[in-house]
Amino acid sequence: MLMNPLFVDTSLNNRLGQEVRLGVCHSQYQGRDYVFVAAPTQQASSFVGKNAEPFAFQLREKFALDARRFELVEVRDVDGATHLLRWRFEWVGNSPLSARSEEINSPGLRATLLQLIDPAQVVAATA
Repeated sequence: MLMNPLFVDTSLNNRLGQEVRLGVCHSQYQGRDYVFVAAPTQQASSFVGKNAEPFAFQLREKFALDARRFELVEVRDVDGATHLLRWRFEWVGNSPLSARSEEINSPGLRATLLQLIDPAQVVAATA
């Protein structure tokens, strides 16, 4: 599920300034800009967490998004199950600070977000 056709292989810089690649999918829904990121499977589970602030800054700039409408959602596949983690930031000007994540467990919100990134999976799950 991680790298379906909606995800675009995107080059970003990590916190050390090194170039890294992520799958990125941008979608708008109910006045919010959702940017979904999927790290390559060989990366550690904390890969996005260690780089959340620089990634958020670069992605917000890349898509020219308003920080007040920006939602960064990490997509992780663990043992065949898809986990969605919402990253929250305190924005100071254009700089995201104090990154923290929470897993999205609400069935309604999960279904809505999964629909944005993989409509076929949601249809298959409800069939």
